[in-house]
Amino acid sequence: MSILVIGGDKINPIRKMLLDMGAESILHWTARNQRKGRKKGTPIPARINMVVMLVNFLNHNAMRHYRAEAKSKGIPVIYGARSIECIKSEFVKAVNTLSSDSEICKNCSEYTKCYQKDL
Repeated sequence: MSILVIGGDKINPIRKMLLDMGAESILHWTARNQRKGRKKGTPIPARINMVVMLVNFLNHNAMRHYRAEAKSKGIPVIYGARSIECIKSEFVKAVNTLSSDSEICKNCSEYTKCYQKDL
């Protein structure tokens, strides 16, 4: 699973937690300066499976733009403050709502454990 984290300066603790939870790669857009924070000309990369928005560091217009783009691509979005527990809780909720047909689940090494009864 590839995750795009938008917002925040240093996300090392969040990155470590997401990697421990099964993420394979994490792309981080800081959104610190105005040019990087408004990547409206740069679409969410095709390889991204989930978007995490750190709401303390994003303005409403940026969040609206990224949310709409993710929705149009069918990518789940989670929101949280820059708190590991908050992000972890939202991540678990988002993963629990996925169906066995989702690309995230199909590519997971734990797929057979989760959907044993479906197989």
